[in-house]
Amino acid sequence: MRSICFFSSYYTQPNLPIYVKFYLEELTKHFTETVFITSQKEMLPRDKAFLEEKKIRLIQTANEGYDFGMWYKGIKEYNISEYDRVGFVNDSCILFGKLDTFFQWVDKENPDYCGFTDSYLMDYHIQSYFLIVNKRAMPFVLEYFNKNRIVKELSEVIKTYEVGLSKYLTDKGLKLKAFYNIPNKGEYNYALMGADDLIKLGFPMVKKKIMARGYVAERWRSMVALGFNPFPSHYIKEIKKRQIIPGNLFDDVMKSKGLAGELKFYVVSLLALLSRVRRKKV
Repeated sequence: MRSICFFSSYYTQPNLPIYVKFYLEELTKHFTETVFITSQKEMLPRDKAFLEEKKIRLIQTANEGYDFGMWYKGIKEYNISEYDRVGFVNDSCILFGKLDTFFQWVDKENPDYCGFTDSYLMDYHIQSYFLIVNKRAMPFVLEYFNKNRIVKELSEVIKTYEVGLSKYLTDKGLKLKAFYNIPNKGEYNYALMGADDLIKLGFPMVKKKIMARGYVAERWRSMVALGFNPFPSHYIKEIKKRQIIPGNLFDDVMKSKGLAGELKFYVVSLLALLSRVRRKKV
């Protein structure tokens, strides 16, 4: 089987993050070709050497159109119709485990278009942090990308690509599947809100936003009040119960927010937890 994965990553630090290297190395085990797409920045010699050693092609381009924009630029350099499988992956999740079980499921189920989790937010779709396109869906996906090209506004990217592509393929009669199906049609992203349950089920990733504590305050308070655990240490503990991970895997994202930022984090978390307790008592 000839396969290719386009991995899109955006980071601001000078070195290639540890979690990105770990993710890329695992992807090379499941695709015959891996392409790393990132913004135009100077790369350190040791990071270039890592990519060369792993036979990962580097594409550096203007950061526009979010992940789908980067993936579009990637596929413009390849004739993806010649491949049996194409992966579209981004670094919004940090991989801490192996992908073997997922790809065994893909080979067994043979869906046309699939990913780890699905969602009913806006409309039913496969969440776009990890997408697999198999041969039968390839011409339709290519047609859709070529028609819509680069969409620059985030809300439109979600509507056009993350949600719209799933709907387009469903309307064409293609088979869509998720490895983990969302248990309810709630208003929150299950890969985020249900992170605890997913890890316990064997999900080999955790949202980068959780480890970086990158929440919008209002949304965050509501999530915590409904049962979400906002503390990265909780997820690391759960992961370590099930998986041996590199000790420094999360170092590049678990940075201090400074005194004011740390104070805000704990105050917001405490208020949200108190809200949860009061809700239970009512």
